[in-house]
Amino acid sequence: MSGKKRTSSAANEQRWGYFFIAPQFIGLLLFAVIPVIQSLGISFTQWNILEPPVFAGLANYKKLLASAFTWKLFANTTYFIVGHIIVTTTVALLVAMALSNDLRGFIVFRTLYFLPHVTSTVAISLVWQWLFHPDYGLVNAALANFGIPPFGWYTSMKGAMPTLILLTVWQMTGYYMVIFLAGLNGISRTYYEAARIDGANKVQVFFKITLPLLTPTLLFILTMMFIGGFQIFNEPYMLTRGGPADATRTIVLEIYNTAFLYFRMGDAAVYSWILFVIIFAVTLIQFKFSSRWVNYDV
Repeated sequence: MSGKKRTSSAANEQRWGYFFIAPQFIGLLLFAVIPVIQSLGISFTQWNILEPPVFAGLANYKKLLASAFTWKLFANTTYFIVGHIIVTTTVALLVAMALSNDLRGFIVFRTLYFLPHVTSTVAISLVWQWLFHPDYGLVNAALANFGIPPFGWYTSMKGAMPTLILLTVWQMTGYYMVIFLAGLNGISRTYYEAARIDGANKVQVFFKITLPLLTPTLLFILTMMFIGGFQIFNEPYMLTRGGPADATRTIVLEIYNTAFLYFRMGDAAVYSWILFVIIFAVTLIQFKFSSRWVNYDV
């Protein structure tokens, strides 16, 4: 009799468990799984929202993959990702190492570095438009005191993408700094004590102890940067609108323009699926080869 009660109680708990996870499951199904499947179907059609979709087969894929403009989008996005990863990773690691020591007021500095990450991207972009404006921006005004002529930071072909990268570096450094700090705090102090006894200098300690033992953290950060970099939208949309001359037009920005400005939903869906395949492939490659350089012996 007691066995039947336990079975009934377990079944009742299981039903309640399904009941509590049902809202999340239904939300995931309605707002993620079904739209993804629908977007795949839309990618094989020509559809402008106002008229019924017309099946086009692989025509959209062939057209966009053969377009030089599509490859320019990939080149722009890759340029941004490489610059963003190199600069942000370096700056965030240096700041994390500087703040990992219990310096006076380190909590204040950690907070100040993290604040840009929790600030609205729209607000940040508007402020940067004002600071780096080629005519009345404060940055050019300050440089003029040293005899440096005004520069089109986000209005010139040479300056637009570096300025965009600089904005994201300033915004994201604090976030990755916190992750690096967690990784640094997870390294046992005994390694550093042994290295100090052996007479290792700071450079040797960094390359022989700190960096190898930070590789799990570095793998996570690189993965997040790749995924986030491929999906960048707010910054180029607010700061440059993809200009000048499409110098900062990224894949996601073009998805938005194609879908909601030009109403070519089929082409927008194709861009989305190409982006999905790229992100999936890059992430898979990262984890495939991570065993060759990631060290988990902490």
